[in-house]
Amino acid sequence: MISLDQIKELASKNKIDESVIAREFIQILFLNELYSYKFSRDIYFKGGTAIRLLYGGSRFSEDLDFTANLDLPVFESEILKVFSDVESKYPIKCKAKKALVGKSYLLTTTILGFKTPVYVKLDFSFRESVIEPQNRIMETVYPIIVKNYINSLSINEIIAEKVRAILTRKKMRDLYDLWVLIELGGKIDFNLIDKKLAYYREKFNKKEFIERLTAFNEKEFIQDLKPFIRINERENLAKLFIYITDYIKKKFS
Repeated sequence: MISLDQIKELASKNKIDESVIAREFIQILFLNELYSYKFSRDIYFKGGTAIRLLYGGSRFSEDLDFTANLDLPVFESEILKVFSDVESKYPIKCKAKKALVGKSYLLTTTILGFKTPVYVKLDFSFRESVIEPQNRIMETVYPIIVKNYINSLSINEIIAEKVRAILTRKKMRDLYDLWVLIELGGKIDFNLIDKKLAYYREKFNKKEFIERLTAFNEKEFIQDLKPFIRINERENLAKLFIYITDYIKKKFS
């Protein structure tokens, strides 16, 4: 496990809260364990944490999100083996949580000298197939030797999911993530977006999407992003909100 001194050093280097570093360590540790199992070839990492750990995004994140292309009984049997292995190796507890759709779990651990427990939520979705699967290397500065490739959605497919998220929920970090993904070289693929929206029996409409951006506001953007952004960047979030909104409108016009 990581030590308190290592957490403090990484928090200082990254200009972020120590609790964020502790959580990211557990995220990477779990990913490394999960992808050592054969059944994980049908589990695809996605979402905000994947953007950071696999594609070079700077925003820290709190959950691990996956699409699982497995029958539920098979998944449940295999994931319990992972949890049993993790609990035998590390001071981590793995517990199922109630979920409206899919399966959710909570990882909980304590780190010697750390004031509060560290939590990582896991969310697994079974509702649709992955369109552009990727096999990626996860590089890390943490005291973990990563030995396994990480299956994930492509950067373009994550963009498509972020566009769908903006249309179907109101989470401010989705705006930020969409901007980052495009800046990292991802492409806006309207065919992919339509495939993602097909689950809701909808098709993408540029005008509706741009109008949807007006539902996002500066105050909520700052509140949502602040815990996951480097301390020295937080004072610029108000300006960044305006810039990102204009940037996305221009990209979709």
